Amino acid sequence: FPVFKGYLSSLKTGKGETGQRYTQRYVGSMVGDVHRTLMYGGIFCCPTDSEVHQKGNLQLVYKSAPMAYVLEHAGGKASDGNVDLLSVQPNYVHERSPCFMGSPEDMDELMTYLGGEGHMG
Repeated sequence: FPVFKGYLSSLKTGKGETGQRYTQRYVGSMVGDVHRTLMYGGIFCCPTDSEVHQKGNLQLVYKSAPMAYVLEHAGGKASDGNVDLLSVQPNYVHERSPCFMGSPEDMDELMTYLGGEGHMG
C-alpha cells in the first residue's frame, strides 16, 4: 500500500507526470465514477485492502471487465494492477478483482508505481 499511497500523493500534489493537481472524488457508484473519469479525465481506482477485500471489491465478470471493455473502446486502459483487466481469466463467476481505469497516460504512470505492465497493450 505505501507505493499506491505514494502514487495518490503525487497526483494530489501535482508532482505526477502531468504536473496537474488531481482531486479525489468518490460518488460511490462505479458507473458514475467511471463516467466522470471519461468526461473529465483522471483515474478510477478500486484496489485491494489488507483487512476486508484482499482480492478487491468489484466482481470481475459482471462489473470490472464490462466497464473495462467500455473504457478501452473509449480510448482508455484498465488493469488489475498487474495486467490488462480484459486479459484476466476468472476462476469462478463471482470472483473479485482489483480495478484501475483511466487515460493511457495516467494508467502507464500508475503501472510504473505498481510494477505491472508498463505499456498495457
